[in-house]
Amino acid sequence: MGQMQTLRRGLILLLWIGLGLLAITGLAAFYVDLAWFAELNALPVLWTRVVARWGLGLGAFVFALVVAGSNIRSCWRGATLTWAWVIALGLSGFFAWSLANHWFTLLLWLNQGPVGEADPIFSRDLGFYLFSLPFWETLQQWCFNLVLLTLITTVIIYLVELGLSEQRLTMALSLFAQRHLLILGGSLFLLRAWGHWLDRYELLYSSRGVVFGASFTDVHATLPATTLMSGVALLTAIGFFVLARQGTRLSLPLPKQLCDPWASSLLAPALLWGAYLGFGVLTTGLYPQILQTLLVSPNELELERPYIEHNIRFTRAGFGLSNITVQPFLEEGSLTAEVLEQNQPTLTNVRLWDADPLLATYRQLQEIRPYYQFPYVNVDRYRIGGELRQVMHAARELDFAQVPPAAQTWINERFFYTHGYGLTLSPVNVVTPEGLPDFFLSDIPPRISPRYPEVASVLRVDQPALYYGELTTTDVFVGTEARELDYPAADRYVYGNYRGTGGVPIPHLWQRFLYAWHFGDLRILISQELSKNSRFLYRRQIRERIRQLMPFLHYDQDPYLVIVDGRLYWFLDAYTTSSRYPYSEHATSSSFSFNYIRNSVKGVMDAYNGSLDLYIAEPEDPLIQAYDRIYPSLFHPLSDLPEVLRQHIRYPQDLFRVQVQQFATYHMTDPRIFYNREDQWQIPNQFRNRRRTPMQPQYLILTLPDEQALSGLSNPPEFVLLSPFTPINKQNMVGWMAARCDGENYGKLLVYEFSKQRLVYGPEQVEARVNQDPGISEQIALWNQHGSRVNLGTLLVIPIENSLLYVQPLYIEAEQGRLPQLTRVIAAYEDRVVMESNLNQALRTLFSPSRGWTHR
Repeated sequence: MGQMQTLRRGLILLLWIGLGLLAITGLAAFYVDLAWFAELNALPVLWTRVVARWGLGLGAFVFALVVAGSNIRSCWRGATLTWAWVIALGLSGFFAWSLANHWFTLLLWLNQGPVGEADPIFSRDLGFYLFSLPFWETLQQWCFNLVLLTLITTVIIYLVELGLSEQRLTMALSLFAQRHLLILGGSLFLLRAWGHWLDRYELLYSSRGVVFGASFTDVHATLPATTLMSGVALLTAIGFFVLARQGTRLSLPLPKQLCDPWASSLLAPALLWGAYLGFGVLTTGLYPQILQTLLVSPNELELERPYIEHNIRFTRAGFGLSNITVQPFLEEGSLTAEVLEQNQPTLTNVRLWDADPLLATYRQLQEIRPYYQFPYVNVDRYRIGGELRQVMHAARELDFAQVPPAAQTWINERFFYTHGYGLTLSPVNVVTPEGLPDFFLSDIPPRISPRYPEVASVLRVDQPALYYGELTTTDVFVGTEARELDYPAADRYVYGNYRGTGGVPIPHLWQRFLYAWHFGDLRILISQELSKNSRFLYRRQIRERIRQLMPFLHYDQDPYLVIVDGRLYWFLDAYTTSSRYPYSEHATSSSFSFNYIRNSVKGVMDAYNGSLDLYIAEPEDPLIQAYDRIYPSLFHPLSDLPEVLRQHIRYPQDLFRVQVQQFATYHMTDPRIFYNREDQWQIPNQFRNRRRTPMQPQYLILTLPDEQALSGLSNPPEFVLLSPFTPINKQNMVGWMAARCDGENYGKLLVYEFSKQRLVYGPEQVEARVNQDPGISEQIALWNQHGSRVNLGTLLVIPIENSLLYVQPLYIEAEQGRLPQLTRVIAAYEDRVVMESNLNQALRTLFSPSRGWTHR
């Protein structure tokens, strides 16, 4: 007896210790979040999340406890009452946790607003589908699962409580037990009736027909059948309740084996359940299939025509294609040397450097030390000397994984290697005599090239330290007794101390204890390097930082760095997305599928302090309006973004790529043409790295043809994102799409269509002509020998007035070391192709009277 008491006390002690450890773990995690949100001045965001999650969870727990507890308590009595409540509490906790995870769905429902457009089937505002329907479906499924699990638990308890012998089975099906189970069964069918009613709206996401959305069969067969099934489920629920009130014995001539209490008790509910299932198979399964086969398939275009129109209209709306300006591009073949001379701003910004070879060159020439890394090369533009210049740049970030293994100590990781330093920046079209980029900004510390003094006022960097970036995945301490590496000089290290406002202060021992507990690192608590002035910088990676703040947004894969007034800022585009937009065809990006997308948020993060500001770029978006109502202090209007920063916003490639893919099909607005796919387009392919891949959208500086017509050649060029189209399974060009990036024109989409009566060479045809040119192919074959390799860069399609110019750079690199050199430039116009040592010479040769190929 004494041993049992000792064991019991030990178990109780272990239980209390476990609860204490869980409490400390939860407290530490919450404090880490609390301090981090306070650093970003975003505590209301955290408290909204906490109140919504815990409030919803607590409400769900109480409701589940009432449902599960009252049912379990009614069938489990006596000495087992304690276990009944343990089971009820366990079920309630599980269901509270499952519903609490949908806290944001609740907030969207509470803060929804009308979209101002109705669906074509039920005439309900689209806000119902974006906000209300997901909430009601979640709640219905949660309630159904709660009642179903309660019913299963109740049946098991009856069997366990009363035993499994034949005599006990008869007792188990006593009148009280029968009524209890019938009431639960009726409740299930009542919830199923609600589910069928909601299923009617799900038909707007049907994939049965020729396009996404409700088809003829869905509207004329499945919809009335689903509505009828809602009524049948309701009648079945009423039948269960009537049986519970009057008893389950049937006065029917039954076989002898069905007259015992067990069989007769189950017969009536089984008949009701069987009738419900059979009716469902006939109405929602068999009848729509028969209608589809016998009526719709032989007359598909005629019957599906209105539903194809719905799909076209809503897909274009879902992907922001409704307001595209489509106009003809009258390719006249009239490009001359004189016209080129009048379009020098476009030609001086032709991008001759591709991201991959330029990144390899940056890494060879400018990483300086192994632990400095250039993760990506980005494209931007600056106004230099009164002219818009396109540039490419890469941030010199610190990657601790590249520190020599012997130096990868805790002290070095947390205190010494804390930040990257500066960036390298070069114009897109300038090449040194050696075929290398000619830097505007380079070296450590960042230095303006003396050859370009005019860029000093625009590209100076007063604070080059990068404490926040794409590779800043380590958590570091600043303001400590240890010295931070600023940058390596020729014969020494230059040290620095962080003077910014980033990170969280840790002046007290209890704060260090909580951080040590949360990160599982005792050294945080006992380190002698930390002082009362120290700050802890964590969650420093750009996407991790903004996702932690706003997990319901999706983020662009390409943050880019900007120099403004001597400081460095990261720009990151964020998207509001939904898969609940009626009739809109789905697109897939990364790991999620969506049929509605808007680039509604522009994020700007200080690379030194880590401060993060979010600006609403599309205030008419109903999703961002709801988010703004949920977090009224988080977002700012785009007009609040300082003008010097607004000059660097750009139309994001990820969004444009999706829109181009959708428009390749959904430029066809006539249902018959769409059904027959008579004018299907595609993104042309390009041969890169020894394989064919779809061409990526390219940023260019040019004067759009319509602007030339309206304003003349004096109209200034602008920064645009461009992608060409070719017909499906064909290689000639049929059009191109441009997204405008500057000023009041930001976000406007333009599509230029070529005449179907004139052949316009597409990128693949131009590449073929380049490969077939005897002089060019012979020279490339010669270079591809003796340990060198030729790489052809991106073929650029450059609209100039009413003509198309093609430009392609050619790089040579050694097979044993990657230092690509831009050696030649290929230019093509109509049926003429030339290759020269630079673009100017290529254009002179291309438009010279001889029009031959020359080699320099």
